[in-house]
Amino acid sequence: MWLITFSIDRHYNRNQDLVWIPFVIIQVVISTICGILIKKLHQQVYTDVLTGLRNRRYFCAKLPELTSKAPVSLILMDIDNFKSINDTYGHIAGDQVLQQFAGILQSNTRKTDIIARIGGEEFAIILPQTDVKKAFKIANRIRTAVENHLFSYENITCKITVSVGIASIKKGTSVDQFLKITDEALYKAKEKKNFIVMVAEG
Repeated sequence: MWLITFSIDRHYNRNQDLVWIPFVIIQVVISTICGILIKKLHQQVYTDVLTGLRNRRYFCAKLPELTSKAPVSLILMDIDNFKSINDTYGHIAGDQVLQQFAGILQSNTRKTDIIARIGGEEFAIILPQTDVKKAFKIANRIRTAVENHLFSYENITCKITVSVGIASIKKGTSVDQFLKITDEALYKAKEKKNFIVMVAEG
């Protein structure tokens, strides 16, 4: 396009400003459209379609970056007996529960926290610059909100609970180790259900 415009300008020997102004406008429009498309593509790649939260890919990319800036806490949570909801009410109702659950997570976390759906009914929250005590308060607020919420879809209503594992690190713990200790805490919480288990690493 630059070459075409330059050729037209030299061939017709017109006022340079009159030739280049439309070209600049076209370039600005094209750049803006490309920027919007790239942003949308980025959102699609890193967004869970059902809940609108971040997805596992984004979580895996972001955790190593934030782990290097300890203190940081990680919350893993699993909806208790979610399979029974799908079996009893159907998958559409189950999807509605997941969407409403995602709304509760967004309403009870901070803007700096990263919420991701990392599995079917498993979710994670990365809490930058947060110790285990603050993480527990956030997790318990979520657990209580979920327990008290009446999930509904059309004429179907149900109650759910969530099990939560929390780990917090201060020093250079590897990402794999961080995930392992948090997952172990979640596993212990799931044994009791509607429960929180937390671990603080040095």
